[in-house]
Amino acid sequence: MNDLRWVRWLGMIVLLAGIARMGMTPAAYVWGTDSAQELTFGYVACILMSFCSIVLYQVQARESGVLGFVSVLGILIGNIFTTALLFTTFIMDPSAPEPDSLAAAISGMGSMIALTGGTLLFAIVTYRANVFPRWVFYLHVLMLLSAVIPFEDNKLFALFWGLTYVGMGYCIWTGKLNSRSAAGLGTSVGA
Repeated sequence: MNDLRWVRWLGMIVLLAGIARMGMTPAAYVWGTDSAQELTFGYVACILMSFCSIVLYQVQARESGVLGFVSVLGILIGNIFTTALLFTTFIMDPSAPEPDSLAAAISGMGSMIALTGGTLLFAIVTYRANVFPRWVFYLHVLMLLSAVIPFEDNKLFALFWGLTYVGMGYCIWTGKLNSRSAAGLGTSVGA
């Protein structure tokens, strides 16, 4: 019983992480891209996503197996790298050039590969596991498609990324999952 309570609370943190990520979009429109306000929303979202993303695997562990774990591990590592990169923007002078070091290049590339690969794999295993309602999978597809919108400054990606986390967090918090292993969280609904 205590385990189920922790799963539900981590689901609430997933929901809050999604709201923080969504906050990046209006902050970018109001104060500009890479403004302190937008990056603060992103930093908070990365910390929360690094902390709570493991519950995305936990609610569908039996159904998604090792691939589900690998996908969430990629998402976690990507968020940790992104958190570190965002932290450097707070301690450096904004007018200074971006760091041109091997560590920064590895962190940036590692973040992109881990997040993109982990998210793509997670969407596939989530579809196959059928624990989350199907609309959560479609939110993942929408998020991944929004990443390649051919705009000069794609401010909407954070909105769709956050919306995906809000959807998953809502399902975990309310127990609206399609699985026998997650049925103890609340009522199970169909796809």
